[in-house]
Amino acid sequence: MSSLQVRVRTFNSDLPSHSAAVSAAMAAHENKAEDIVILDMSGISIMADYFVICTVNTDTHARAVRQAVVEALEGTGMNLRGREGADASGWVLLDWGDVVVHVFEREQRDYYCLDKLWGNAPSRRLVESESGEPMLV
Repeated sequence: MSSLQVRVRTFNSDLPSHSAAVSAAMAAHENKAEDIVILDMSGISIMADYFVICTVNTDTHARAVRQAVVEALEGTGMNLRGREGADASGWVLLDWGDVVVHVFEREQRDYYCLDKLWGNAPSRRLVESESGEPMLV
């Protein structure tokens, strides 16, 4: 008789890059990005420790969020290794190695479904508390 073992992973906030991922999420939030999620990729993929995924409404909004995230991470000691996509393309990827930020317009986010593709990754969602303060849940 075989037995099925299910391993439940918990979100790892002990990695040095965690604070950079949170900083990126907060910068996106401060610039009105929506549906902000941090995926813990550390035990799933060698691509990055964290993916930060957020949604914007227009290419102008994408530019504002992208610029804010870049500025927020400039002081972390991490170097931006690459950028893919244009603000007007509907998907901008910013790669700091350990942290990868995806800025999507709604249509592209729904199409690529990274949240579902990496559904086995533990995640935290940035939401506003009752007092209006952002918090990760």
